[in-house]
Amino acid sequence: MRVGVWILGLAAGLLHGQGAPEPFDVGVIYERTLHVSTRGQPTGDGSAEAPFDSIRSAIPHARPGTRIFVHAGVYTGSITLSNLQGEPNRPIALVAAGDVVLQTTTNSTILTGKEIRYIVIEGFTLRGAPVHGINIDDGGTYDTPSEHVVLRRLTVAGAGSGGNNDCIKLSGVDHFFVLDSELYGCNRGELIDMVGCHHGYIAGNYFHDAVANGVQAKGGSSDILIHANIFADVPGRAVNAGGSTGLEFFRPLDAPYEAARIRVIGNVFLRNGAMGGASIAYVGCDECVFAQNTVIEPKTWVARILQETTGPRFTPSRKGSFVNNVVVMRQSDLRAIVNVGAGTAPETFVFGSNLWYAMDQGSDWRGPSLGGGIPAETGSLIQKHPGFVDLEGGDFHVPLSSPVRGAGRELGLDVPDFDGRCWGSPPTIGAFEAGLLRKRWRIPKLGER
Repeated sequence: MRVGVWILGLAAGLLHGQGAPEPFDVGVIYERTLHVSTRGQPTGDGSAEAPFDSIRSAIPHARPGTRIFVHAGVYTGSITLSNLQGEPNRPIALVAAGDVVLQTTTNSTILTGKEIRYIVIEGFTLRGAPVHGINIDDGGTYDTPSEHVVLRRLTVAGAGSGGNNDCIKLSGVDHFFVLDSELYGCNRGELIDMVGCHHGYIAGNYFHDAVANGVQAKGGSSDILIHANIFADVPGRAVNAGGSTGLEFFRPLDAPYEAARIRVIGNVFLRNGAMGGASIAYVGCDECVFAQNTVIEPKTWVARILQETTGPRFTPSRKGSFVNNVVVMRQSDLRAIVNVGAGTAPETFVFGSNLWYAMDQGSDWRGPSLGGGIPAETGSLIQKHPGFVDLEGGDFHVPLSSPVRGAGRELGLDVPDFDGRCWGSPPTIGAFEAGLLRKRWRIPKLGER
């Protein structure tokens, strides 16, 4: 069985739900608009009548409160935003006004930002980058991070040429949003790779067909919410909460963990982990949470608890949670449910109030053996079909009659379900609160955006 096309709730709707963080540009009225067009001239002044001929030409004229409209067309060449800084309530926005493709013919990243603040990048398709699609960092000066950045409605396809290249690379970026975007096919790196990033919100995205991992947060990253996304056909670790980072790249330099307080809540995971991966990997991660997710046909492992960065200063992977998740699987697809590595503290993890349904086992299946020193689960449902609306067709909403309704434990969540609805009390297990919606969003097929 291969789960089909799905229904996608976008972050634009989620932001009206309970407690979801709101981007700083919501409601902003821009003071000034500059225009860029493929029909522009080098002598253009940025007006609608005389637009600039490239984004690079427009950038030096941007000041706080400026919106740069990039009109439809294909724009070739790398773009660097160096020390470009808006202000609170006066951001600088780079916005695609129509179907805009950015690409480069040189061995470079398409769009680079260094020490930027209050910047919005919205609506572009970045195609075939030889290195990264987008690379935003602190310029190597760890005390001046890039911060207050919104990446919205982007498509990043096929970045990388065989090295450790990513669709989106973030290093030393704080207070950031990645929303309503589609990332796929980036070569041997991650779809999003975060090193030393803090206070981020990643929501409403469609991550699929990666070469390696999906979303990774490491190098001292902390307080990042990964919410209401689709992860499909990621062969490595769909979410790598932690990782392995050279000591000189940590932000802060003395961080005692690879990652802390990474929360993965209300997402859908489809067929991830086929090349030795998992839906979630806790890797040198302190107090990281995987909750209220719907996991379909996981491969190799459902979860991994690992320690790849060692030394006296580093805490082991510890105090993680795996709760209120629906897991529909084939036991034959898995080496084990959880892979526990050396140097970790599995006895501090909490697994519980999950639904486990093995499609290749009979009604007498007693459920997963976690092993590795993880405490036994409590409150879980074993071998009960969750009652999805259409498992084969990929609709994982559940009716009020589903056994997962009200079967979760109270977590005090400050974010809604996948569709932006409030959780019940107690909540339904999985990414969707019980009850059907009249209007639904469909996951776009490849190339359909």
